[in-house]
Amino acid sequence: MRVLVVEDDPKLGALLEQGLGEDGFAVTWARDGAAGVALALADDFDVIVLDYMLPKKDGHQVTVELRDAGRRTPILMLTARDAPDDLRLVREAGVNEVMSKPFRFAELSDRLRALAAERVR
Repeated sequence: MRVLVVEDDPKLGALLEQGLGEDGFAVTWARDGAAGVALALADDFDVIVLDYMLPKKDGHQVTVELRDAGRRTPILMLTARDAPDDLRLVREAGVNEVMSKPFRFAELSDRLRALAAERVR
């Protein structure tokens, strides 16, 4: 299963890359929103893990651009921003799931597998 991780925090990005890799995912890591959009448009991923607060383009902008371009890849937003207005905004843009930081890694992995399985249906 191919996952695109869009995360600017080097420690968290490395943790996600290593942990998801050990859990059987093939991980590509983008370190800002612009790179995330470019990679998501250039390749076909099973699921995207997307941070909200990113340099160049935030998670909302990334989601809008991907959906406007016709990409229906499931997006799980991983964020410390969990205010109701923020969550409503990203869900309306097309985010499939939201998980708050800090998170349990096993739950993240389970949710990613479920999202990818839904895509196949």
